[in-house]
Amino acid sequence: MPTSPSPGKPADERIRCPHDAAYMEKISAGRVTLDHCARCGRVWCDPYELAVASADRKTADTVDYGTAGHDYDNTMHNPGQLHCPRDGAPLIKVPDPRQPHVIIDICRTCGGVLLDAGELKDLSELTLAERLKGLFKK
Repeated sequence: MPTSPSPGKPADERIRCPHDAAYMEKISAGRVTLDHCARCGRVWCDPYELAVASADRKTADTVDYGTAGHDYDNTMHNPGQLHCPRDGAPLIKVPDPRQPHVIIDICRTCGGVLLDAGELKDLSELTLAERLKGLFKK
């Protein structure tokens, strides 16, 4: 949550990672600015940012570092429930409609999405098999 600014200083607009409470860094890539947790590798996408970021492999490579360098496993609230860094609502797990093997955490209140390390890269590249499945569904 943003802190109240002191005179002459702008408010801190960084958000905390829903997984480990570390401050997330803002990374600009292509047409979007996403929030990335350097500790666990998760990426936060505000509404509509996921569609833009996943459509461009270069953006995904810039923002999604992959897995964290160490096995850090700490959750802010409890192991089973993550909460939105924008409004505190519980995040729900849903499969991505185009790639159901990718399970994303979504906020039903604001529409933001939390991706685990590597998931943005995965969403940015549809395999030939996934494209064929998409054609047969229509």
